[in-house]
Amino acid sequence: MMHIHNGDVVAVHARRSGIPGEHVVFREALVAGPVRPGDTWIEMRARFLAGAYGEDLLRVSNRLFEQEQIISASHDEVVLWFEHDLYCLLHFIYLLQRLPVGKTSIVWHEKPFAEVETDDLVKLYNRRRPATREMASLAREAWDGYIAHDPTVLNALISGSASEFPFLREGLALHAARFPSTRNGLGIIEQRILEFIADGAADFPTLFSRFWSSQPRFGLGDTEVLRHIHLLAGRQFPLITLTEGSEKRAIFSMTPSGERVLAGEDDIALNGIDDWLGGVHLTKEELWRWDSGRNAIIRNPPPAS
Repeated sequence: MMHIHNGDVVAVHARRSGIPGEHVVFREALVAGPVRPGDTWIEMRARFLAGAYGEDLLRVSNRLFEQEQIISASHDEVVLWFEHDLYCLLHFIYLLQRLPVGKTSIVWHEKPFAEVETDDLVKLYNRRRPATREMASLAREAWDGYIAHDPTVLNALISGSASEFPFLREGLALHAARFPSTRNGLGIIEQRILEFIADGAADFPTLFSRFWSSQPRFGLGDTEVLRHIHLLAGRQFPLITLTEGSEKRAIFSMTPSGERVLAGEDDIALNGIDDWLGGVHLTKEELWRWDSGRNAIIRNPPPAS
């Protein structure tokens, strides 16, 4: 039996609890960077992860290769331990559509496993339920939509109902809201970061605390929030500035450009964009937006008729 966890803390607790089987941690961040499976999958992901999070490229490549081998190996049972947030959801649907349904079980929890007592982890394990074909089919549909060149295929899942799959609809809506908004070109994460800075969150500990408290369903750690901060500061027309020094001790301030964008007086996406959301490479020429009024991802500009 193999258990796949989305964090080291939970894996350690599960081992100590005496839950039988091998406990491994899924080490990825599919919420960020290009996600286009194919022959260059490991190379593409390793380059992004190493560059975005300051890791050694060879070490990351080896880790991803070994991880793929573990996933592909045959096991009597694989137990997936994941929570109700976007970060976990993307890893969960990736694994669920890869693994054989008849040998896969699920521990799917609304609250962070790190907050669960060891004895309660055992109870959750004993109440695990088998993956169903309906859930695996929805996972495949969601994953195919996430890696698609055209993200509008996700709109049907966002507007639909999937009682068999808790959090799928809400999680995909959170992903969709990361696309540039029709109001000012900011995704929801950048929008919230700018709002908190404008409201006085001038240092990273304060900013991250406010972000996590207000947006827990994203499940983003400090390194991913920092990546977004650097993207805002590194644009052709920076929206924020950072003082010199340690990243997590930097002091933020809004630029005039950031103030105009936050007020909806400027559209940052039209001033140049180069970012990835799943399988979508967002550029000025290939731009998709989140229309909150329609609760849908739309093409901008729409294709010529």
